[in-house]
Amino acid sequence: MALRLRLFIEWLGIGIVASLLVLFANQWDGTRSFDNLLYDQLSGAARTNADQNTLLVNIDDASLKQLGKWPWPRQIHADLIKKLQRQTPRSIAFDIILSEPSDPISDKALADAMAGPSPVILPVHFPAPGADGRNYDIALPAQPFANAARATGHVNLTIDEDNVVRRTELCFDPEGDGNRWPHLMEQVYRMAEKSASGVYRKGSCGESLLIPYAKRGSHAEISYADLLNNDVPAALVAGRDIIIGATATGLGDRYPVPYGDGGTLAGSEIMANVLRAIKQDSFIIRAPAAMADVLSLLPLWMLMIGFLAWSPRTALAASLAGMAIILAGTAAALHWLYWFPPGSALLGILIVYPLWGWRRLQAMSDFMGRELQRLEHGGEVIPVSVRQVAAGDLVGRQSTALARAIDHMKDLRRFVSDTLADLPDPMLVTDLSGKILLENDLARQRLRGSIVGMSISDVAENAAIPEHRGPVSDFILGRDPSAPNSIRFATVENDTYVMRKSLLEDSAGQLQGYIYYLADITALAAAETERERVLQLLSHDMRAPQAAIISSLSGRIDQKVRQRIERNARRTIQLAQDFVDLARMSESAFSGDDILLADLIRDVADSYWPLAKERNIIVEITDDSDAGFVNAEADGLTRAFANLVDNAIKFSPDGGTVAVNVSRIDHDDIPFLSVKISDQGAGIAADIQPNLFRRFVTGGTPYGRIKGTGLGLTYVMTVVARHGGKVTGFNCANADANASSGGGACFEVLLPEAVEEENG
Repeated sequence: MALRLRLFIEWLGIGIVASLLVLFANQWDGTRSFDNLLYDQLSGAARTNADQNTLLVNIDDASLKQLGKWPWPRQIHADLIKKLQRQTPRSIAFDIILSEPSDPISDKALADAMAGPSPVILPVHFPAPGADGRNYDIALPAQPFANAARATGHVNLTIDEDNVVRRTELCFDPEGDGNRWPHLMEQVYRMAEKSASGVYRKGSCGESLLIPYAKRGSHAEISYADLLNNDVPAALVAGRDIIIGATATGLGDRYPVPYGDGGTLAGSEIMANVLRAIKQDSFIIRAPAAMADVLSLLPLWMLMIGFLAWSPRTALAASLAGMAIILAGTAAALHWLYWFPPGSALLGILIVYPLWGWRRLQAMSDFMGRELQRLEHGGEVIPVSVRQVAAGDLVGRQSTALARAIDHMKDLRRFVSDTLADLPDPMLVTDLSGKILLENDLARQRLRGSIVGMSISDVAENAAIPEHRGPVSDFILGRDPSAPNSIRFATVENDTYVMRKSLLEDSAGQLQGYIYYLADITALAAAETERERVLQLLSHDMRAPQAAIISSLSGRIDQKVRQRIERNARRTIQLAQDFVDLARMSESAFSGDDILLADLIRDVADSYWPLAKERNIIVEITDDSDAGFVNAEADGLTRAFANLVDNAIKFSPDGGTVAVNVSRIDHDDIPFLSVKISDQGAGIAADIQPNLFRRFVTGGTPYGRIKGTGLGLTYVMTVVARHGGKVTGFNCANADANASSGGGACFEVLLPEAVEEENG
């Protein structure tokens, strides 16, 4: 099974198992102990003050000491209620069970006191189990008290499995028949407001509500005995809700509450906290079961999705961050009176992170073992040794094998890199879109820098000459399936390449990209061009004078025929000599002597005096060089100037003048000797001028008797360049190499002056 598929299956299995465990934990309160502990700590972080309109009248230890053992005669309660009625409290909640009658006179006195102006609310007791198979019995106050009281209510407290009172219910339906008993504090609220509380109206009657406890001891309270002895000012009682309850040791009306300090709280103070929550509508609402399930599963699956892309380090950080966010979110929600038990959500994270880490590690271990075995027995034929290292346990052996494989891959990569670097031609590797992924050193050198990341189509288009860009692009894009697997093209830098393309496939045979080889055939292309030029010379330029010689021999041979034969023979010899000299100069090193340039020019002009005299052409030489010398190869430089003088005479009209001027100039602070040769012919044709010094570029003239062969100016340029100089040709009328024809042709040769070195 592929690693990716196995990891996905195990990822999905872990997610499902963890989700089921989280849902089970929510359903059966599997994390309730942790949730309760966390709730106790968080709820104590920001407790508010109590409702100052509530007064607790405590049957405390001091009251028992003064009034005697419990239970007291009901006449004592009657006296207390009468005193309270005279001080006009808003309500009196008498949290004492009065379900049994006692002395009739005392009972009547107490009932009469309850009937005063301030409403008295009495508790209803629900013994469990009830008689006759009922869940509860209903223990109402004795008849006189039930008639005198304005309302009755239940005082049940919901005690969690850890015996802590955190919750209450605003109504109690003992038999589930719709006969609901409002809470005693709900009845207190109704006596004052004449309507049910807002939280009761929201439908929270039977819902278990978390009590937001105020700070311990923050409620106003007074001893039962002090109030009975008139030791309390009337302003302390007037307008307040009075809650009378037992707080003395041994009376059993104290309960553990979520204060986090392990202490207990009297039932009357618990009732005061319930009353404050009813008045302020500040009960803490527990998240519904469905919402708790969603909120518990959400971080689990967010992490599971992240595990598909994250590294182990990121997954650990995200898991810890997720737990911190859950706790922080729980605290924030509790501040806004909403409680989401986070235990199940934290449990989900604690389950999925180690499970996923374990299964991923196991899958990777199996995969590495299998792949390392395949690699070891792969049968590669590459001259790189594999280092063997011993190890102990399974993980150690796999780690060692992996390290060995990595080192081996590094060696292979270096081997491939060195092999590519030493390839004799540029090489490129691209992906399927044509993006260049790899290049060798020679490709970087030829393309003047790295091209990794660029498109090979763009690179080829910029490198190829315009007429070759279309075919190269078609070859790269594979537009013609029947086309050969290579293409030849020339570059803008006058290089010639043959491009070949190979497929790059992975071990599964899937196409991943292409390999492009660029064979440099510039030298071969130059040889082919040279061969064509030689063939042109042999087939046309040298064959023409030979044909003229043969045709001249067919008739009577007189002096003119002899001269014609001689000229054609000399022309053939000159062509062959020029061609041989050009080839020789490209192979031999320069070896020159100091020569007086003006004398060399005069010798050349003298050799062409018969030809010039025949057409009445005057060759004028002026020397402004002050006897300047050049370091030159005399034979080559003489023949170069001879070609220029010959052309000037050849293309001049009969009776014209050829001017030759030798002068000294400075070019970039370097002394040069300049030789300018100009004629009075038609000038250089515009179509010839851009390629004037290339081989076999010729032009005829109405004045010359011999058509040019196209090697003369090439020979001149080669000789001048060999001497470190420069030659230019232009029309004399404009003295500009870019001018059109007219005004005669001018050629200027610049040669470095041979300056005599001074000793010491």
